[in-house]
Amino acid sequence: MRNALAIARKELSIYFTTPTAYAVFCGMTFIAGMMFLAALGYFQSMSLQFLSYQQPQLLEHLNLTDMVVYPLLRNVGVIFLFMTPFLAMRLVAEEKRSRTFELLMTVPIRPFEIMLGKYLAALALMAVAVGLLGLFPAIVSFFGSSGTIMSSGAGSPIEWSTVFSGLIGLFLVGGAMMAVGLFVSSLTESVVVAALVTFVVLLVMWILNWQAGRMEGVARQVLDYLSMPTHLDAFAKGAPALKDVVYFATFMILGPFLTERAIEAHRWA
Repeated sequence: MRNALAIARKELSIYFTTPTAYAVFCGMTFIAGMMFLAALGYFQSMSLQFLSYQQPQLLEHLNLTDMVVYPLLRNVGVIFLFMTPFLAMRLVAEEKRSRTFELLMTVPIRPFEIMLGKYLAALALMAVAVGLLGLFPAIVSFFGSSGTIMSSGAGSPIEWSTVFSGLIGLFLVGGAMMAVGLFVSSLTESVVVAALVTFVVLLVMWILNWQAGRMEGVARQVLDYLSMPTHLDAFAKGAPALKDVVYFATFMILGPFLTERAIEAHRWA
């Protein structure tokens, strides 16, 4: 475990001593902020519209969690779709390209520890990303409770149980995507190829439910289950089921396992 933590620290130091992590997180926060402002603007316009109609009782049906936080958490999954390949592409492929992977193979570290260290670093990056996104619900809660956002008691306060569920869902989405990216990165020496293949695989997993609407029966159920947004929605709504947890856990177990097998195969190649 000590070796895995040492590798994780090394990976994180590389990310945060180069512009990579900062550029990705700044881009993510900027785009998420634009989505947040758009949802918040819509909420405020609906509040003013109900007041102008002299129907303040309708304000009670406005919900900050449903109208502001849920769209944000749901749409951030799309940002992860583009962000993750750039973060995961260098995890193993860069080591191979720079020929430091062969040196890593000569030290007394097991392939499992190499994989675990790199995946822990990837999960730490996702935790930072989710932590940054968690600032938006906190802003809504602070200004909402002070009456800055809500006028005349409009809307309900933030439902933190739903928010935490959505943030956990985002972390699991990021962990699953990073697992795919880690495995793809272990198969190639090119970071560009690793990023492109990871993006294509994740995009397919993201849009499967588009085809599900055209089907019926078992085929529709299978495509719905394989689609990532279906399970993220369950977390964002605060009602995840066991199947949603199993879905993400499958990626987060299978991806690192296949990565460990790929590293082991490279050692004997």
